[in-house]
Amino acid sequence: MKRGQFWYGDFLVAVIILMIIGTLFVSSIMDITSRNEIIKDLILEASDISSTLMSEGYMTENEWQDGIGTIGFFTNGRFDITKFNTFLNRLQEYDDQKYMLGTTNNLWIYLQKRGVRGVDGELIKGEILLSNRGNSFSIEEDINANNLVHIKRFVFHNGDIYILGVVVWR
Repeated sequence: MKRGQFWYGDFLVAVIILMIIGTLFVSSIMDITSRNEIIKDLILEASDISSTLMSEGYMTENEWQDGIGTIGFFTNGRFDITKFNTFLNRLQEYDDQKYMLGTTNNLWIYLQKRGVRGVDGELIKGEILLSNRGNSFSIEEDINANNLVHIKRFVFHNGDIYILGVVVWR
């Protein structure tokens, strides 16, 4: 009988270990799935915001301040720096900018001068010219988020190529 009781104890320990491993596996799979859903939502939202900004918008820049219309930075198919500056200057409240772009998530929109190639051909980071978070704001240093989506669009203005960036995070 002592042998059977000893085997029964080993069996219980093994079952408990398998239950713990199973619970950890299920919880990690659920975490991965929920994180993927968050990233998918952020990608869709960043893409929508980026597409909206690449349009001509709706209503005038003066009406944007009243929360009317849709923000867009193009006029006659060309990037309009005046509209971008109006967005930065008239909609100075961060919550107003988010409201006009239809998001509740954190948002950073910037205009960056394109990088130039260095001596060995490496790409040197371009300078952030204008941003709704201040010109010194940087993704690497100032955003501490696990769920972040960064979309870059290239725009042509005054004979040069610029990067219009949209960053959305939770």
